[in-house]
Amino acid sequence: MRFFRRVYLDTNVFIALVEDEDETRVSLLSELICKQPTDEPPVFCTSEVTLAETLVKPLRLQRETVVQRYESTILPSYWLDVVPVARDVLYFAAVIRSQFKLKLPDAIHLSSAYAAGCTHFLTRDTDFLQSYSLRHTRHGATSPSLSISVLRLDNPVLETLIRSFRHD
Repeated sequence: MRFFRRVYLDTNVFIALVEDEDETRVSLLSELICKQPTDEPPVFCTSEVTLAETLVKPLRLQRETVVQRYESTILPSYWLDVVPVARDVLYFAAVIRSQFKLKLPDAIHLSSAYAAGCTHFLTRDTDFLQSYSLRHTRHGATSPSLSISVLRLDNPVLETLIRSFRHD
């Protein structure tokens, strides 16, 4: 049985998948994606902001092959949901920034994870806390509380995620 319901993938996860020189990590990320059952809703998700963040450097360096790899990887598929950057996501990103010291793109990622019902957030970024319990009130309406655990992008964590698929 998986210990997670949904996992949000931060931008740096895609950068590791497409450009990382650590062959073991790339292999583990690829295996993790392949473990996603094709007959179930995607377990993994990210934000449309991820595409914008990943494209900056390859566009600057005119690395068209890398641009194409990101474009073909970061799109809705059997293994990945891509959360739109809608007004409610942006509003909640502002709420998150008011409570935690995060840059706007990171707050948008965390808000997107919340919107997608993620239980875990996979990242290399050390600006994130170990976990977040998120809830806010607007015009008398209270959002449901959701806890999101932050997982660090390292080989032992990836191996644990892969093993948890094997026990389904």
